Amino acid sequence: RVSINQMEADGDLDLQRIEAELAEAAAKRVATMLRKPEDLEKVEQYRRMIVRRKAGVEAQLKTSIQTQLEDVRTGLSKLKTAVPEIREIRDSMADVDKHCSTCKELNRHIDKIKDVSRQHNQLSAACDNLKHIVRVPETVADAEELISKGDLLKAHKLLTDLEGTRDDLLFQLHKTTSERITERHPVNAYFAKVASVSDLLAKQLWFVMQRALNAVRSDPTKLVTALRIIEREEKFDARALEREKAVGFLPPGRPKEWRKKCFDTLEQATIHRFESQQPPDESENKIWLAVYLERIKRIIIDDIDIVKTLFIPCFPPHYNISVHYVEMYHRCLQTLLDDLASQQREANEIIHLLSWVVQYPEIMKHPKVDVDVAVFEPLLSPTAIAELERDYTDKTRHALTEYAGRMIEADIQDWYRDQIPDADVGGRYHTSVAVLLFQMLDQNLSVVDAVGLNLKMQILQVCMDVLEMFQKEYRGAVDNVKLKYWQSERREPRYYVEYMTAIANNCHSCTEFTEQMKVRVLGDVDVEEEERIEHHFRETAIAFTEISQMSCDYLLDMVYTDLQPHLAELFNKKWLQSGASLGTVDVTMQDYGADFRHLRDRFYNYLVQQAQHRLLVEYIRAMLQKKTQFKSKDERKKAAEKIKKESMHIGSIFQKLSETANPHACTVLEMLAEVIEIKDTDLLPLELEGLANKHPDMREEHAMALLSLRGDVNKSQAKEIIGQTKLANIDSDREEVESRDVEGGYFSEIHFPSGGRFG
Repeated sequence: RVSINQMEADGDLDLQRIEAELAEAAAKRVATMLRKPEDLEKVEQYRRMIVRRKAGVEAQLKTSIQTQLEDVRTGLSKLKTAVPEIREIRDSMADVDKHCSTCKELNRHIDKIKDVSRQHNQLSAACDNLKHIVRVPETVADAEELISKGDLLKAHKLLTDLEGTRDDLLFQLHKTTSERITERHPVNAYFAKVASVSDLLAKQLWFVMQRALNAVRSDPTKLVTALRIIEREEKFDARALEREKAVGFLPPGRPKEWRKKCFDTLEQATIHRFESQQPPDESENKIWLAVYLERIKRIIIDDIDIVKTLFIPCFPPHYNISVHYVEMYHRCLQTLLDDLASQQREANEIIHLLSWVVQYPEIMKHPKVDVDVAVFEPLLSPTAIAELERDYTDKTRHALTEYAGRMIEADIQDWYRDQIPDADVGGRYHTSVAVLLFQMLDQNLSVVDAVGLNLKMQILQVCMDVLEMFQKEYRGAVDNVKLKYWQSERREPRYYVEYMTAIANNCHSCTEFTEQMKVRVLGDVDVEEEERIEHHFRETAIAFTEISQMSCDYLLDMVYTDLQPHLAELFNKKWLQSGASLGTVDVTMQDYGADFRHLRDRFYNYLVQQAQHRLLVEYIRAMLQKKTQFKSKDERKKAAEKIKKESMHIGSIFQKLSETANPHACTVLEMLAEVIEIKDTDLLPLELEGLANKHPDMREEHAMALLSLRGDVNKSQAKEIIGQTKLANIDSDREEVESRDVEGGYFSEIHFPSGGRFG
């Protein structure tokens, strides 16, 4: 009761709250409508509008209440009529229970009823198929005749009827619970020729599929007929398998799987098409493999073009025949290339094979094909490709090594010819060895461009190794020809100077070709490899330059061998009184200079610089090593003047030979002359200090020899004078000698026996 009272109190409160809210809302509404004094004129209009709205709401409320009352009345009426119907159903169910209880005695006769029903069904099926059963031999003969005439659709219709009759009979036997396997034998024996008709028809179908590429162009109807029959058989297979799942019966010969056999036949035909392409005779055609692979490429493009343009309209869409054909051709290519790669191949055959494999994606991008083969497995496995590349690299190394060796032998034979070497338009002698060598290397690098960077780097390494071997053997050959020339007393080879000049030029050409090869190769490699490769090329170029310089040095040996008798006259007893002692040197240098003009400019200038350097060394050696002394002031002055005069003469000799000759190289002689000429011995330490600063390879023994040449300084005085210079402290420092430059390194080549000139 308390709860009810509480609820009533809460209800009254809610009602009061609602009324308050409504009143407040009404006040706001009125305030909204009557904002201005002139709005009071519309009060009557607002009242009529509100009355109409209230009447509409009340009408809707009355309609809703009336509809709910009608629905309640209808429901009560249906409930009233349902009562007798429920009672009737209850009585009927009771009758059913009563009748079922009286059927228990029929269970004893159910098996007999089933047997009778089964026999009736079998007889009914036999009667229905009697016409077909009687005509089986005749139908088989008709089907065979139609197959022989090529009317495959009609033949397949007859075959379908025969198989349907046989399967119906076998199914009826299958449903018999007392069925034994032996009961099927008569039926199977009677319909035995049906299977042979099926095989005969299948043989014709596979014959058409084997020649599908020709059939689709000449008579596409045959191909379409074969595919229609195959698709029908696929449907029959599906139905047979469904019935097997349902009742456990599967007709003999099912599933035939003719679609699978169709694809197998197409693949076998593709394999046969590749196998039928006999490669050209290897003995008659060195590029037989390239010709053969080009033929295979043409077949692929043409066949897939036929498939994409003619097969697609003939084959069912779900066959996806174009993709399937591409896959078949890809598998056949894998087999073919694996077989080619597994056999021993020549180097050119390996490169043809690898190039074709690399080009294969582009081949398949041909407008007639337009297939992305990236989704397929590679034509050759990485292992097979690596093995081919290794084999090609080994064969290339062997071939290039032999070729380089033969070129050196041929070049050596040229050196002993009784004619001068060829000359270019500038008159520079050369032989063909440099051009032939780098042509071969460039050809080998160009050949592998189409294969890939990995093989190119391997072949590049082979080329660098071959160049290293070539340099070593070529250097040895140059040494040998020089040795033989001197052993034969300069009679053989006859044109020693000319061919030694050609050798220097050849190696200079090799240096240029090396630089060109470097520029071409470095454009293809990544940054990590670039530094290593550039180092190899730099070392190779340096080695060729060294051989060129060595050849120039051998030419100078010959020059100074001729000059040796004249250089021996320097600083002897008659030297001071003699006239121009360097006249013969000048003539000889100009004579040989004309021969050396056939050198490339770089090495001609090198030879002139080396000749000047060597002449200065020989001059200083004669000055310091001979026992000549100038004991009087007049002799020292005369000797100094002659040394200065000959210094100018030496400078003019080499300026005539080359404008690049160092005009200041002979100043060393002038400085030596100053030491000899100076009158005040107290100034000797200063002069020696200046000489040592200018020529850091000068040592104490050189200064001792120079002071001994004056004739007015004894050994102890010489040591005292030298002790006042830095020469006394750097005598044992040989590293500075090793690091001298060529122009200033005269004294390091001059050595004295123990004791020197004072000894």
